[in-house]
Amino acid sequence: MESTATTAYLLISRSDGVANVPLLGENSWKLGRGSQCAIVLEDDLVSRNHAMIQRTDSCQYILIDMGSRNGSFVNERRLSTPATLQNGDRLTLGNAQMVFYNPQETGQGLAPLDGDEQATVCHFMQCLVSVLVIDIRGFTVLSQQVDDSVLCQVTGTWFAEADRIMQRHGSSAEKYIGDAVMAVWLHRVKGQEHLEIIEILRAIGEFADVTASLGARFGLSDSLRIGAGLNTGSATVGNTGTNRVTDYTATGECVNAAFRLESATKGLQTDLCLGKTTSDFLRCWPRAEAYLKEHEVELKGYDTPVVTCPATFESLKRFLASLDDKDTVIS
Repeated sequence: MESTATTAYLLISRSDGVANVPLLGENSWKLGRGSQCAIVLEDDLVSRNHAMIQRTDSCQYILIDMGSRNGSFVNERRLSTPATLQNGDRLTLGNAQMVFYNPQETGQGLAPLDGDEQATVCHFMQCLVSVLVIDIRGFTVLSQQVDDSVLCQVTGTWFAEADRIMQRHGSSAEKYIGDAVMAVWLHRVKGQEHLEIIEILRAIGEFADVTASLGARFGLSDSLRIGAGLNTGSATVGNTGTNRVTDYTATGECVNAAFRLESATKGLQTDLCLGKTTSDFLRCWPRAEAYLKEHEVELKGYDTPVVTCPATFESLKRFLASLDDKDTVIS
């Protein structure tokens, strides 16, 4: 059970006083004007889906702007990338003013709340997962070429689109790390992995197109590009959440390899690297062999070369287009 005495919380200034809002139960909280947000801010200058606070596996709290029109500020500094919150940080979203407190940093607790509706259930298990890591290419150069206000809009919109697309395609969890996104899919039903991985590939293709469109949308001199690593394997999956909300996080070698595969796309000058287990699940599809060419690559932290299937987003689109209702898997 999550202790309300040590949980982080926000003190939000309102016209009728100050509201104490504990960050309980989940691992992420959306803030905005929309009724679907976990923390609703009644302010015309706040976007419907303005920002998100995310708790990491190490119990740090990250503020992420989700492409808001007026920006998110920490201690009067507008965010261009996710920011780790410190105890006492002042947050400004539109006209909404709030202060972040984390009792674990100070040793002081928050008064317990009545009732146990937000009790947290924690369960860890070994599970087959697919982990996707996506990174913006040339982000450092981009940050030097555009104004901070534009950079904030670009990255915020990018994170918001990632959240929308990954969830629509069945992701169980999304993490935002600097200028990268990690998404996790759980493979719960044996024999369905090839179908679920195809859905992940569709998410990657859609996100690549959306990312490329941001250049024209925000008047950038060059289009934005991403690199991606997708790996399938066993991971330790943490199921943390309330009796109403479930939140997953995954750790282990499978996750580490996904990050390494994403990095390998730069040296291979390609867009996407698939782990061998991922590509093996796809080989049951007709014509898959034409698109899945194995390549050995040196990954940081590995003593021997690792087998991967590099691919461009164009070849990914052709592979997905080759799948139709008449296709049957190869037994």
